[in-house]
Amino acid sequence: MATIRFDTRFPGYEVLSELGRSNARILKARHLETGDLVAIKHFALNTDDETLRRFQRESAIMTSIAHPNIVKVREVQLEAELPYIVMELIEGGNLHQLIRQQERLDVPTTIRLGLQMASALKAIHPQGIIHRDIKPENILYRPLPSGELHFLLTDFGVARLHEQSNTLTGQSLMTYEYASPEQFNDPKGISVATDYYSMGVVLYECLHGNVPFALDDHSGIVTFMNKVLNETPPALTVTPSDQAAGPFVELLQGLLKKKASERISDPDELTWLLKQAEMNYLQANRASHAVAKNVPVSRTQKARTTEPTARVPELPREAPAVIVPASQSSSRTGPAVSWKLMALVLLIVFGGVALYFAVTGSKSTLGTQLSISNKKVAETPLKAATQADTMAQHELEEAQRRKMLRQEALTAAKTLSLEANDFRVGLFGGIKNVQLTLSNPSEVQFTSVTVRVTYYKDNGGLYKSENVIFRNVGPGSSSVRNAPNSDRGVSIKYKIMGYESPALINPDSVLVNEPIAPLN
Repeated sequence: MATIRFDTRFPGYEVLSELGRSNARILKARHLETGDLVAIKHFALNTDDETLRRFQRESAIMTSIAHPNIVKVREVQLEAELPYIVMELIEGGNLHQLIRQQERLDVPTTIRLGLQMASALKAIHPQGIIHRDIKPENILYRPLPSGELHFLLTDFGVARLHEQSNTLTGQSLMTYEYASPEQFNDPKGISVATDYYSMGVVLYECLHGNVPFALDDHSGIVTFMNKVLNETPPALTVTPSDQAAGPFVELLQGLLKKKASERISDPDELTWLLKQAEMNYLQANRASHAVAKNVPVSRTQKARTTEPTARVPELPREAPAVIVPASQSSSRTGPAVSWKLMALVLLIVFGGVALYFAVTGSKSTLGTQLSISNKKVAETPLKAATQADTMAQHELEEAQRRKMLRQEALTAAKTLSLEANDFRVGLFGGIKNVQLTLSNPSEVQFTSVTVRVTYYKDNGGLYKSENVIFRNVGPGSSSVRNAPNSDRGVSIKYKIMGYESPALINPDSVLVNEPIAPLN
Protein backbone atom coordinates (compact mmCIF):
# COMPACT_ATOMS: atom_id res chain seq x y z
CA MET A 1 0.00 0.00 0.00
CA ALA A 2 1.28 3.46 -0.89
CA THR A 3 2.42 5.62 1.98
CA ILE A 4 -0.02 8.39 2.91
CA ARG A 5 1.35 11.49 4.57
CA PHE A 6 -0.70 13.52 7.00
CA ASP A 7 2.11 15.77 8.17
CA THR A 8 -0.26 18.71 8.72
CA ARG A 9 -2.65 16.67 10.84
CA PHE A 10 -0.15 14.40 12.60
CA PRO A 11 3.13 16.32 12.68
CA GLY A 12 6.16 14.11 13.23
CA TYR A 13 4.44 10.92 12.03
CA GLU A 14 4.26 9.11 8.71
CA VAL A 15 0.96 7.27 8.20
CA LEU A 16 1.49 3.81 6.69
CA SER A 17 -1.96 2.20 6.59
CA GLU A 18 -5.37 2.00 8.18
CA LEU A 19 -5.80 -0.63 10.89
CA GLY A 20 -9.54 -0.35 11.42
CA ARG A 21 -12.54 1.72 12.40
CA SER A 22 -14.81 1.60 15.42
CA ASN A 23 -15.69 4.70 17.42
CA ALA A 24 -12.66 6.20 15.76
CA ARG A 25 -10.27 5.64 12.88
CA ILE A 26 -7.06 3.81 13.75
CA LEU A 27 -3.94 4.28 11.66
CA LYS A 28 -0.59 2.56 11.60
CA ALA A 29 2.22 5.12 11.51
CA ARG A 30 5.93 5.59 12.03
CA HIS A 31 7.47 8.17 14.32
CA LEU A 32 9.85 10.04 12.04
CA GLU A 33 12.39 10.88 14.73
CA THR A 34 12.76 7.46 16.38
CA GLY A 35 11.41 5.15 13.68
CA ASP A 36 9.04 3.50 16.17
CA LEU A 37 5.84 2.01 14.80
CA VAL A 38 2.76 3.43 16.54
CA ALA A 39 -1.02 3.39 16.34
CA ILE A 40 -2.79 6.74 15.93
CA LYS A 41 -6.43 6.88 16.96
CA HIS A 42 -8.28 9.98 15.85
CA PHE A 43 -11.95 10.94 16.23
CA ALA A 44 -14.31 13.88 16.14
CA LEU A 45 -15.05 15.17 19.62
CA ASN A 46 -18.20 17.08 20.46
CA THR A 47 -18.25 17.43 24.21
CA ASP A 48 -18.00 19.99 26.97
CA ASP A 49 -14.81 21.63 28.21
CA GLU A 50 -14.94 19.98 31.65
CA THR A 51 -14.98 16.50 30.13
CA LEU A 52 -12.08 17.42 27.85
CA ARG A 53 -10.04 18.71 30.78
CA ARG A 54 -10.77 15.53 32.76
CA PHE A 55 -9.76 13.37 29.82
CA GLN A 56 -6.54 15.34 29.38
CA ARG A 57 -5.71 14.85 33.06
CA GLU A 58 -6.35 11.11 32.86
CA SER A 59 -4.38 10.90 29.62
CA ALA A 60 -1.44 12.59 31.31
CA ILE A 61 -1.57 9.93 34.03
CA MET A 62 -1.77 7.19 31.40
CA THR A 63 1.37 8.45 29.68
CA SER A 64 3.22 8.08 32.99
CA ILE A 65 2.10 4.48 33.64
CA ALA A 66 4.44 1.75 32.41
CA HIS A 67 2.77 -1.62 32.86
CA PRO A 68 3.22 -4.79 30.76
CA ASN A 69 -0.57 -5.29 30.47
CA ILE A 70 -1.47 -1.72 29.53
CA VAL A 71 -0.98 -0.28 26.06
CA LYS A 72 1.46 2.60 26.44
CA VAL A 73 0.01 6.04 25.61
CA ARG A 74 2.76 8.11 23.98
CA GLU A 75 0.98 11.34 23.16
CA VAL A 76 -2.46 13.01 23.43
CA GLN A 77 -3.44 15.92 21.21
CA LEU A 78 -7.03 17.03 21.76
CA GLU A 79 -6.59 20.60 20.54
CA ALA A 80 -5.24 19.60 17.13
CA GLU A 81 -7.21 20.08 13.91
CA LEU A 82 -8.02 16.36 14.10
CA PRO A 83 -7.85 15.27 17.79
CA TYR A 84 -5.78 12.12 18.18
CA ILE A 85 -4.03 9.79 20.60
CA VAL A 86 -0.71 8.08 19.83
CA MET A 87 -0.19 4.61 21.38
CA GLU A 88 2.29 1.80 21.04
CA LEU A 89 1.48 -0.56 18.18
CA ILE A 90 0.41 -4.09 19.18
CA GLU A 91 0.94 -6.49 16.29
CA GLY A 92 -1.55 -9.25 16.99
CA GLY A 93 -5.25 -8.68 17.31
CA ASN A 94 -8.00 -8.11 19.83
CA LEU A 95 -9.86 -10.52 22.08
CA HIS A 96 -13.10 -10.14 20.11
CA GLN A 97 -11.41 -11.52 17.00
CA LEU A 98 -9.85 -14.34 19.01
CA ILE A 99 -13.20 -15.44 20.48
CA ARG A 100 -14.83 -15.37 17.03
CA GLN A 101 -12.05 -17.59 15.65
CA GLN A 102 -12.14 -20.16 18.46
CA GLU A 103 -15.78 -19.78 19.64
CA ARG A 104 -14.54 -19.99 23.24
CA LEU A 105 -11.16 -19.91 24.97
CA ASP A 106 -9.66 -22.79 26.89
CA VAL A 107 -9.38 -22.58 30.67
CA PRO A 108 -5.59 -21.86 30.88
CA THR A 109 -5.86 -18.97 28.40
CA THR A 110 -8.89 -17.55 30.23
CA ILE A 111 -7.05 -17.72 33.55
CA ARG A 112 -4.01 -16.02 32.00
CA LEU A 113 -6.27 -13.27 30.61
CA GLY A 114 -7.97 -12.74 33.96
CA LEU A 115 -4.71 -12.54 35.90
CA GLN A 116 -3.20 -10.03 33.50
CA MET A 117 -6.31 -7.84 33.46
CA ALA A 118 -6.45 -7.92 37.27
CA SER A 119 -2.88 -6.67 37.27
CA ALA A 120 -3.80 -3.87 34.84
CA LEU A 121 -6.78 -2.75 36.96
CA LYS A 122 -4.54 -2.81 40.01
CA ALA A 123 -2.28 -0.29 38.27
CA ILE A 124 -4.92 2.21 37.07
CA HIS A 125 -7.55 2.27 39.83
CA PRO A 126 -5.25 3.69 42.56
CA GLN A 127 -4.54 6.54 40.12
CA GLY A 128 -8.23 7.47 40.08
CA ILE A 129 -8.81 6.10 36.57
CA ILE A 130 -11.92 4.04 35.77
CA HIS A 131 -11.86 2.50 32.32
CA ARG A 132 -15.68 2.39 31.85
CA ASP A 133 -15.56 0.42 28.60
CA ILE A 134 -13.80 -2.91 29.17
CA LYS A 135 -14.80 -5.24 26.35
CA PRO A 136 -13.01 -7.69 24.02
CA GLU A 137 -12.35 -4.99 21.39
CA ASN A 138 -10.39 -3.02 24.00
CA ILE A 139 -8.21 -5.96 25.02
CA LEU A 140 -5.35 -6.54 22.59
CA TYR A 141 -2.97 -9.47 22.49
CA ARG A 142 0.38 -10.43 21.04
CA PRO A 143 1.63 -14.03 20.70
CA LEU A 144 4.75 -14.96 22.65
CA PRO A 145 7.49 -17.37 21.46
CA SER A 146 6.23 -19.86 24.07
CA GLY A 147 2.88 -20.04 22.27
CA GLU A 148 1.06 -18.22 25.09
CA LEU A 149 -0.74 -14.92 24.60
CA HIS A 150 0.16 -11.61 26.22
CA PHE A 151 -2.91 -9.42 26.81
CA LEU A 152 -2.99 -5.62 27.07
CA LEU A 153 -5.80 -3.23 28.03
CA THR A 154 -6.30 -0.12 25.88
CA ASP A 155 -8.65 2.87 25.24
CA PHE A 156 -8.65 4.46 28.69
CA GLY A 157 -11.02 7.36 29.21
CA VAL A 158 -12.38 7.27 25.67
CA ALA A 159 -15.69 5.88 26.96
CA ARG A 160 -16.20 9.00 29.09
CA LEU A 161 -15.84 11.18 26.02
CA HIS A 162 -18.43 9.17 24.14
CA GLU A 163 -20.78 9.23 27.12
CA GLN A 164 -20.82 13.01 26.72
CA SER A 165 -20.82 13.19 22.92
CA ASN A 166 -23.22 10.36 21.99
CA THR A 167 -26.80 9.58 22.86
CA LEU A 168 -27.66 6.25 24.41
CA THR A 169 -28.82 4.81 21.11
CA GLY A 170 -25.79 6.14 19.34
CA GLN A 171 -23.30 3.97 21.21
CA SER A 172 -22.17 0.58 19.99
CA LEU A 173 -24.16 -2.53 20.89
CA MET A 174 -21.02 -4.21 22.24
CA THR A 175 -20.64 -1.43 24.83
CA TYR A 176 -24.17 -2.11 26.07
CA GLU A 177 -23.55 -5.82 26.55
CA TYR A 178 -20.51 -5.21 28.77
CA ALA A 179 -21.98 -2.29 30.72
CA SER A 180 -22.68 -2.65 34.44
CA PRO A 181 -26.17 -2.09 35.95
CA GLU A 182 -25.10 1.24 37.48
CA GLN A 183 -24.13 2.53 34.04
CA PHE A 184 -27.84 2.35 33.16
CA ASN A 185 -29.60 3.43 36.35
CA ASP A 186 -26.96 5.45 38.25
CA PRO A 187 -24.29 6.96 35.97
CA LYS A 188 -23.00 9.16 38.77
CA GLY A 189 -22.41 6.10 40.95
CA ILE A 190 -19.81 4.58 38.65
CA SER A 191 -16.79 3.26 40.55
CA VAL A 192 -14.00 0.73 40.16
CA ALA A 193 -16.66 -1.98 40.61
CA THR A 194 -17.94 -1.02 37.15
CA ASP A 195 -14.75 -2.28 35.52
CA TYR A 196 -14.95 -5.56 37.44
CA TYR A 197 -18.50 -6.20 36.22
CA SER A 198 -17.35 -5.68 32.63
CA MET A 199 -14.40 -7.99 33.28
CA GLY A 200 -16.85 -10.62 34.53
CA VAL A 201 -18.81 -10.39 31.28
CA VAL A 202 -15.58 -10.79 29.30
CA LEU A 203 -14.54 -13.90 31.26
CA TYR A 204 -18.06 -15.32 30.92
CA GLU A 205 -17.90 -14.90 27.15
CA CYS A 206 -14.43 -16.46 26.96
CA LEU A 207 -15.67 -19.65 28.67
CA HIS A 208 -19.23 -19.77 27.31
CA GLY A 209 -18.87 -18.27 23.83
CA ASN A 210 -21.68 -15.74 24.46
CA VAL A 211 -22.34 -12.78 26.73
CA PRO A 212 -24.83 -13.24 29.63
CA PHE A 213 -27.34 -10.80 28.08
CA ALA A 214 -27.34 -10.08 24.35
CA LEU A 215 -28.94 -7.09 22.66
CA ASP A 216 -30.32 -8.23 19.31
CA ASP A 217 -32.70 -6.86 16.72
CA HIS A 218 -35.74 -8.61 18.22
CA SER A 219 -35.51 -7.15 21.74
CA GLY A 220 -35.52 -3.45 22.42
CA ILE A 221 -33.15 -1.50 24.61
CA VAL A 222 -35.71 -1.33 27.43
CA THR A 223 -36.06 -5.13 27.53
CA PHE A 224 -32.30 -5.51 27.49
CA MET A 225 -31.81 -3.00 30.33
CA ASN A 226 -34.43 -4.80 32.46
CA LYS A 227 -32.49 -8.05 32.05
CA VAL A 228 -29.21 -6.42 33.12
CA LEU A 229 -30.86 -4.69 36.10
CA ASN A 230 -33.10 -7.49 37.37
CA GLU A 231 -32.36 -10.93 35.93
CA THR A 232 -29.71 -13.37 37.13
CA PRO A 233 -27.15 -14.18 34.41
CA PRO A 234 -27.59 -17.66 32.92
CA ALA A 235 -25.44 -20.19 34.73
CA LEU A 236 -22.15 -21.01 33.09
CA THR A 237 -22.54 -24.19 31.06
CA VAL A 238 -19.99 -26.82 32.06
CA THR A 239 -19.61 -29.49 29.39
CA PRO A 240 -18.73 -33.10 30.37
CA SER A 241 -15.44 -32.75 28.49
CA ASP A 242 -14.48 -29.63 30.45
CA GLN A 243 -15.50 -30.12 34.07
CA ALA A 244 -12.55 -27.94 35.08
CA ALA A 245 -14.59 -24.82 34.21
CA GLY A 246 -16.76 -25.49 37.27
CA PRO A 247 -14.71 -23.37 39.71
CA PHE A 248 -15.42 -20.31 37.54
CA VAL A 249 -19.13 -20.41 38.39
CA GLU A 250 -18.65 -18.90 41.85
CA LEU A 251 -16.07 -16.43 40.54
CA LEU A 252 -18.40 -15.12 37.82
CA GLN A 253 -21.29 -14.86 40.24
CA GLY A 254 -19.14 -12.60 42.41
CA LEU A 255 -18.14 -10.39 39.48
CA LEU A 256 -21.66 -10.08 38.04
CA LYS A 257 -23.46 -8.97 41.20
CA LYS A 258 -26.14 -6.35 40.52
CA LYS A 259 -25.12 -4.16 43.46
CA ALA A 260 -21.68 -2.63 43.13
CA SER A 261 -21.14 -2.83 46.91
CA GLU A 262 -21.56 -6.65 46.83
CA ARG A 263 -19.37 -7.20 43.78
CA ILE A 264 -15.80 -8.46 43.70
CA SER A 265 -13.83 -5.25 43.17
CA ASP A 266 -10.40 -5.97 44.62
CA PRO A 267 -7.55 -7.05 42.32
CA ASP A 268 -5.91 -9.20 45.00
CA GLU A 269 -9.16 -11.07 45.65
CA LEU A 270 -9.71 -11.61 41.93
CA THR A 271 -6.14 -12.84 41.54
CA TRP A 272 -6.55 -15.27 44.44
CA LEU A 273 -9.80 -16.68 43.05
CA LEU A 274 -8.25 -17.13 39.61
CA LYS A 275 -5.30 -18.95 41.17
CA GLN A 276 -7.75 -21.21 43.00
CA ALA A 277 -9.52 -21.94 39.71
CA GLU A 278 -6.16 -22.71 38.12
CA MET A 279 -5.26 -25.13 40.92
CA ASN A 280 -8.63 -26.90 40.63
CA TYR A 281 -8.14 -27.14 36.88
CA LEU A 282 -4.72 -28.75 37.25
CA GLN A 283 -6.02 -31.20 39.87
CA ALA A 284 -8.97 -32.17 37.65
CA ASN A 285 -6.64 -32.79 34.71
CA ARG A 286 -4.30 -34.87 36.87
CA ALA A 287 -7.21 -36.97 38.14
CA SER A 288 -8.57 -37.57 34.62
CA HIS A 289 -5.15 -38.69 33.40
CA ALA A 290 -4.84 -41.09 36.33
CA VAL A 291 -8.25 -42.63 35.56
CA ALA A 292 -7.30 -42.98 31.89
CA LYS A 293 -4.13 -44.90 32.80
CA ASN A 294 -5.87 -47.34 35.22
CA VAL A 295 -7.99 -49.26 32.66
CA PRO A 296 -10.21 -51.87 34.43
CA VAL A 297 -9.67 -55.57 33.59
CA SER A 298 -12.56 -57.16 31.71
CA ARG A 299 -14.37 -60.20 33.01
CA THR A 300 -12.95 -62.36 30.22
CA GLN A 301 -9.41 -61.26 31.05
CA LYS A 302 -10.05 -61.83 34.76
CA ALA A 303 -11.35 -65.36 34.07
CA ARG A 304 -8.35 -66.14 31.93
CA THR A 305 -5.93 -64.99 34.58
CA THR A 306 -7.61 -67.05 37.32
CA GLU A 307 -7.98 -70.27 35.26
CA PRO A 308 -5.26 -72.92 36.08
CA THR A 309 -2.79 -73.62 33.34
CA ALA A 310 -3.19 -77.45 33.57
CA ARG A 311 -5.52 -79.83 35.33
CA VAL A 312 -4.40 -83.13 36.94
CA PRO A 313 -6.96 -85.77 35.88
CA GLU A 314 -8.82 -87.38 38.75
CA LEU A 315 -7.81 -91.02 38.99
CA PRO A 316 -10.34 -93.74 39.80
CA ARG A 317 -10.14 -95.26 43.25
CA GLU A 318 -8.01 -98.42 43.30
CA ALA A 319 -9.72 -101.75 43.91
CA PRO A 320 -8.87 -103.45 47.21
CA ALA A 321 -6.26 -106.19 46.99
CA VAL A 322 -7.53 -109.73 47.57
CA ILE A 323 -5.18 -112.12 49.30
CA VAL A 324 -5.87 -115.75 48.70
CA PRO A 325 -4.72 -118.16 51.40
CA ALA A 326 -2.19 -120.76 50.26
CA SER A 327 -4.41 -123.59 51.32
CA GLN A 328 -7.19 -122.44 49.05
CA SER A 329 -4.91 -121.83 46.08
CA SER A 330 -3.29 -125.18 46.33
CA SER A 331 -6.62 -126.99 46.33
CA ARG A 332 -7.72 -125.44 43.09
CA THR A 333 -6.33 -126.88 39.88
CA GLY A 334 -6.98 -126.49 36.21
CA PRO A 335 -7.63 -123.55 33.91
CA ALA A 336 -10.10 -121.85 36.25
CA VAL A 337 -7.50 -121.51 38.96
CA SER A 338 -4.93 -120.17 36.50
CA TRP A 339 -7.41 -117.59 35.10
CA LYS A 340 -8.33 -116.33 38.55
CA LEU A 341 -4.71 -116.18 39.57
CA MET A 342 -3.83 -114.22 36.44
CA ALA A 343 -6.72 -111.82 37.05
CA LEU A 344 -5.57 -111.30 40.59
CA VAL A 345 -2.03 -110.57 39.48
CA LEU A 346 -3.23 -108.10 36.85
CA LEU A 347 -5.45 -106.40 39.39
CA ILE A 348 -2.57 -106.02 41.80
CA VAL A 349 -0.34 -104.67 39.02
CA PHE A 350 -2.90 -102.11 37.82
CA GLY A 351 -3.64 -101.09 41.38
CA GLY A 352 0.04 -100.52 42.06
CA VAL A 353 0.42 -98.45 38.88
CA ALA A 354 -2.62 -96.34 39.77
CA LEU A 355 -1.32 -95.80 43.28
CA TYR A 356 2.09 -94.75 41.93
CA PHE A 357 0.66 -92.18 39.55
CA ALA A 358 -1.71 -90.87 42.19
CA VAL A 359 1.15 -90.31 44.63
CA THR A 360 3.58 -88.84 42.11
CA GLY A 361 0.85 -86.66 40.56
CA SER A 362 -0.15 -85.15 43.89
CA LYS A 363 3.51 -84.47 44.69
CA SER A 364 3.91 -82.75 41.33
CA THR A 365 0.83 -80.58 41.93
CA LEU A 366 1.99 -79.78 45.43
CA GLY A 367 5.45 -78.92 44.11
CA THR A 368 3.93 -76.61 41.49
CA GLN A 369 1.85 -74.86 44.11
CA LEU A 370 4.84 -74.52 46.42
CA SER A 371 6.90 -73.14 43.53
CA ILE A 372 4.25 -70.54 42.71
CA SER A 373 3.89 -69.63 46.38
CA ASN A 374 7.65 -69.30 46.81
CA LYS A 375 7.82 -67.17 43.67
CA LYS A 376 5.15 -64.82 45.01
CA VAL A 377 6.90 -64.61 48.36
CA ALA A 378 10.15 -63.81 46.56
CA GLU A 379 8.48 -61.23 44.32
CA THR A 380 6.73 -59.38 47.18
CA PRO A 381 9.88 -57.86 48.75
CA LEU A 382 11.22 -57.19 45.25
CA LYS A 383 8.15 -55.17 44.31
CA ALA A 384 8.24 -53.36 47.63
CA ALA A 385 11.89 -52.51 47.09
CA THR A 386 11.16 -51.27 43.56
CA GLN A 387 8.29 -49.07 44.76
CA ALA A 388 10.44 -47.70 47.56
CA ASP A 389 13.19 -46.87 45.06
CA THR A 390 10.66 -45.16 42.76
CA MET A 391 9.25 -43.09 45.61
CA ALA A 392 12.72 -42.15 46.73
CA GLN A 393 13.60 -41.11 43.19
CA HIS A 394 10.44 -38.99 42.94
CA GLU A 395 11.18 -37.34 46.28
CA LEU A 396 14.71 -36.62 45.15
CA GLU A 397 13.50 -35.10 41.89
CA GLU A 398 10.90 -33.02 43.74
CA ALA A 399 13.53 -31.81 46.19
CA GLN A 400 15.82 -30.86 43.30
CA ARG A 401 12.93 -29.07 41.58
CA ARG A 402 12.10 -27.10 44.73
CA LYS A 403 15.75 -26.25 45.17
CA MET A 404 15.96 -24.99 41.60
CA LEU A 405 12.77 -22.90 41.99
CA ARG A 406 14.11 -21.50 45.24
CA GLN A 407 17.38 -20.54 43.58
CA GLU A 408 15.50 -18.90 40.73
CA ALA A 409 13.44 -16.89 43.21
CA LEU A 410 16.55 -15.79 45.10
CA THR A 411 18.19 -14.74 41.85
CA ALA A 412 15.04 -12.97 40.66
CA ALA A 413 14.79 -11.03 43.92
CA LYS A 414 18.12 -9.38 43.14
CA THR A 415 16.63 -7.95 39.92
CA LEU A 416 13.80 -6.12 41.74
CA SER A 417 14.18 -2.35 41.33
CA LEU A 418 12.57 0.48 43.25
CA GLU A 419 12.03 4.15 42.43
CA ALA A 420 10.34 7.06 44.19
CA ASN A 421 8.59 9.69 42.06
CA ASP A 422 6.23 12.65 42.19
CA PHE A 423 6.65 13.66 45.80
CA ARG A 424 7.01 17.17 47.12
CA VAL A 425 8.51 18.84 50.17
CA GLY A 426 6.51 21.50 51.98
CA LEU A 427 7.78 25.00 52.58
CA PHE A 428 8.29 24.25 56.28
CA GLY A 429 9.19 20.61 55.80
CA GLY A 430 7.04 17.55 55.42
CA ILE A 431 6.97 15.12 52.51
CA LYS A 432 3.77 14.41 50.61
CA ASN A 433 2.62 12.11 47.78
CA VAL A 434 5.56 9.74 47.65
CA GLN A 435 4.88 7.26 44.85
CA LEU A 436 6.97 4.09 44.93
CA THR A 437 7.32 2.09 41.73
CA LEU A 438 8.49 -1.51 42.11
CA SER A 439 9.55 -3.30 38.92
CA ASN A 440 9.90 -7.06 38.57
CA PRO A 441 11.62 -7.91 35.26
CA SER A 442 11.91 -11.60 36.12
CA GLU A 443 9.54 -14.52 35.46
CA VAL A 444 9.02 -15.20 39.18
CA GLN A 445 5.83 -14.36 41.10
CA PHE A 446 6.31 -12.62 44.46
CA THR A 447 3.38 -12.78 46.86
CA SER A 448 4.71 -9.76 48.73
CA VAL A 449 7.66 -7.38 48.76
CA THR A 450 8.33 -5.22 51.81
CA VAL A 451 9.83 -1.76 51.27
CA ARG A 452 11.02 0.54 54.07
CA VAL A 453 10.83 4.30 53.59
CA THR A 454 12.91 6.43 56.00
CA TYR A 455 12.25 10.16 56.44
CA TYR A 456 15.12 12.48 57.41
CA LYS A 457 15.05 15.96 58.89
CA ASP A 458 16.91 18.92 57.42
CA ASN A 459 19.82 18.40 59.84
CA GLY A 460 20.22 14.82 58.65
CA GLY A 461 18.60 13.29 61.70
CA LEU A 462 16.18 10.42 61.45
CA TYR A 463 12.52 11.37 61.80
CA LYS A 464 10.64 8.08 61.21
CA SER A 465 10.48 4.90 59.10
CA GLU A 466 7.43 3.33 57.46
CA ASN A 467 6.94 -0.02 55.73
CA VAL A 468 5.10 -0.27 52.42
CA ILE A 469 4.04 -3.72 51.24
CA PHE A 470 3.58 -4.61 47.56
CA ARG A 471 1.38 -7.69 47.17
CA ASN A 472 1.17 -10.11 44.25
CA VAL A 473 4.02 -8.69 42.21
CA GLY A 474 3.63 -10.61 38.97
CA PRO A 475 6.31 -11.55 36.42
CA GLY A 476 7.38 -8.69 34.19
CA SER A 477 5.19 -6.16 36.02
CA SER A 478 5.51 -2.77 37.65
CA SER A 479 3.45 -1.84 40.71
CA VAL A 480 2.83 1.56 42.24
CA ARG A 481 2.16 2.23 45.93
CA ASN A 482 1.83 5.47 47.86
CA ALA A 483 4.06 5.84 50.90
CA PRO A 484 2.60 7.49 54.04
CA ASN A 485 2.87 11.26 54.17
CA SER A 486 5.18 12.87 56.69
CA ASP A 487 4.57 16.19 58.48
CA ARG A 488 8.33 16.62 58.93
CA GLY A 489 11.44 15.80 56.96
CA VAL A 490 13.07 17.05 53.77
CA SER A 491 14.53 13.85 52.26
CA ILE A 492 13.87 10.13 52.16
CA LYS A 493 15.71 6.89 51.67
CA TYR A 494 14.06 3.67 50.58
CA LYS A 495 15.11 0.08 50.20
CA ILE A 496 13.70 -3.42 49.75
CA MET A 497 13.76 -5.22 53.09
CA GLY A 498 12.30 -8.62 52.28
CA TYR A 499 10.12 -10.64 49.97
CA GLU A 500 7.98 -13.75 49.79
CA SER A 501 7.47 -16.14 46.90
CA PRO A 502 5.66 -19.50 46.53
CA ALA A 503 9.05 -20.97 45.64
CA LEU A 504 10.42 -20.10 49.06
CA ILE A 505 9.43 -22.07 52.14
CA ASN A 506 10.45 -19.21 54.42
CA PRO A 507 10.74 -15.54 53.49
CA ASP A 508 14.29 -14.44 52.80
CA SER A 509 15.47 -10.93 53.38
CA VAL A 510 17.51 -9.11 50.83
CA LEU A 511 19.16 -5.71 51.23
CA VAL A 512 19.87 -3.44 48.29
CA ASN A 513 21.68 -0.17 47.90
CA GLU A 514 20.04 2.81 49.55
CA PRO A 515 19.46 5.32 46.75
CA ILE A 516 18.62 8.82 47.96
CA ALA A 517 15.59 10.18 46.15
CA PRO A 518 16.05 13.57 44.47
CA LEU A 519 14.22 16.46 46.11
CA ASN A 520 11.65 18.50 44.21
